[in-house]
Amino acid sequence: MTQKPRYKLTTDGLVNIVSGLGTGKGKRDYNRFVADQLLGYQELEAAYQTNWIARQIVDIPADDMTREWRTIKCQAADEIRMEEDRLNLQSVVNEALSWSRLYGGAAILPLTNQDMERPFQPEAIGRGGVQRLMVFDRWDLIPHAINTWDVLAENYLQPEFYTLYQGSQKIHWTHFIRFVGSKLPRRQRVLLQGWGDSQLRRCLEDIKDTVAAKDGIAELMQSANIDVITREGLSEELSTDQEGEIIARYTLFDQMKSIINTALLDGDEKYDRVTLNLSGVAPVIDTLMVWIAGAADIPVTRLFGTSAKGLNATGEGDLKNYYDSIRSQQTSQLDRPMAMLDAIMVRSALGNMPADYNYDWNRLAQPNRKDEAEARKIEAETDVILLDAGAVGRAQVMRRLEADEVYQYQDGVIDGIEASEDLSLGPVEKPEGEGDDDEQPAI
Repeated sequence: MTQKPRYKLTTDGLVNIVSGLGTGKGKRDYNRFVADQLLGYQELEAAYQTNWIARQIVDIPADDMTREWRTIKCQAADEIRMEEDRLNLQSVVNEALSWSRLYGGAAILPLTNQDMERPFQPEAIGRGGVQRLMVFDRWDLIPHAINTWDVLAENYLQPEFYTLYQGSQKIHWTHFIRFVGSKLPRRQRVLLQGWGDSQLRRCLEDIKDTVAAKDGIAELMQSANIDVITREGLSEELSTDQEGEIIARYTLFDQMKSIINTALLDGDEKYDRVTLNLSGVAPVIDTLMVWIAGAADIPVTRLFGTSAKGLNATGEGDLKNYYDSIRSQQTSQLDRPMAMLDAIMVRSALGNMPADYNYDWNRLAQPNRKDEAEARKIEAETDVILLDAGAVGRAQVMRRLEADEVYQYQDGVIDGIEASEDLSLGPVEKPEGEGDDDEQPAI
């Protein structure tokens, strides 16, 4: 008769029958990840309103992504910047990013004279055609008519129309410029009509642990010092219904100690003070701070405003990695909605979309004047070497200086110098008799 196995073994991994590891007997065998609740905004709003850490997690990356803004590169850049200021574009994008991180999605609605129920046509925007830019979070938009029939459409499995919360006006989806939160698997994205995940939701458990630890320590601090009085015959007095007299006695003791700094005791009483040991509390808080900073993808020095710890630690490496992450988010999260905004805003500024329009995000790290001077000195020395070697001409160096906004020249000056320079390179002549014997015929 075949005996049944005592334990149910796992299909792979380390197994130890004696300790129960991998046999279904160990506690770790029952660890499972379960999907969290993605819907709902009440707790997110409450955390953002009442807790400064939650607000920092939402606002800091949004502020950093738009803090230094961008540099527009085209001939009509000044006019476009004026239109940006009129529409308050930088502040609008910052707000949309914040609500996207808080709720998992937000949208900008340009107010124009086009019919809201018909598809939006950016090419029909004329000079001054954008009246205002309005920001809505994903819970302000009520979806209608989910597109399940056109798999080639950009809004596949997303609504065809939206209505605003407590409104009746139907608005075609093309009028909204969407800012999607953190990416989710496709099945969860379909459940949320194309919106993403809240960055704050992913950090809520860590925020709760940190706040609970801080509140618990604050409660302990209230009773860090406890007065202990030893009194002979206390048990007998309590058994003879003398609680009232005892309470009155030591109430008077506390009053005298706080008013005249005097402790009055009887001959058979002994006074002692017990101090709570809180020496191991600070490392717990430090660990929670590091953990929550990792969950938020923000350095501790930036999230909590603390200085870097450790020997010769400056925090510059952490900030550099963080700024690289911000630049990556600008590229992955902002470039697409900014392209849609520019298609509208630039036409509103100029009446058309110039072919040479482009922009660059300004760098976040601001070097000091000494670093800038050293960098320019190295560039100048490189320019001198290239000029002496004949690899570049004066006009090329001048154009680079003008593009980097180091110097500005009058119109036509660079073109005149370029016309007078001859940088055409002819065939390189070899000295007579050199290399002739080493040449091999082509095969």
